[in-house]
Amino acid sequence: MRKFVFLWCFAFLFASCATFNPSKEIFKEKASYNFKEFPVSGKILYQALIKTIYFHSFIIEKENKEEGFILAKRCFQKGKRNIVLLLQAKIIPDENKSTLYLNALQTTERLFVADRTRFFLWIIPLPGGGGKEASRIKEGEKVIEDKEFYQKFFKEIEKEIDKLKKKLEDKEKKEKK
Repeated sequence: MRKFVFLWCFAFLFASCATFNPSKEIFKEKASYNFKEFPVSGKILYQALIKTIYFHSFIIEKENKEEGFILAKRCFQKGKRNIVLLLQAKIIPDENKSTLYLNALQTTERLFVADRTRFFLWIIPLPGGGGKEASRIKEGEKVIEDKEFYQKFFKEIEKEIDKLKKKLEDKEKKEKK
């Protein structure tokens, strides 16, 4: 009986020590919906992407027009919780088309307020003592894998591309006259 209990505990110990291996997770086949190919030049796609990002109240953190890279963020505050949405976009132009890759990361932070006031006899607050101290603690971070989020974003970009194409066509018509 002792051997059985010992083997059971030994097996349970090693089973609980199993760790997550992200290198194996990367190459698993998954449906990818965070990229889309557009039948326009990289320049037009870049302009449409910038307009869409600004339309949805994102703030551009980093931008490299030559490489087609944009890093934008948007913050939401719900009570003492702060949610930051980070959007990374990369445009890879080809001859007659361009491919847009989008990745979104959601970070959740919580605001804690610590009261550092000193008390005399646990009743009377002492002057010059402490005060309040606020700190943010990261609660979690996750990659957004919502297919609907990316599809809606790509539809908005397509609308902007159509508007830009129409403007270019109107401009060309005016130049011909």
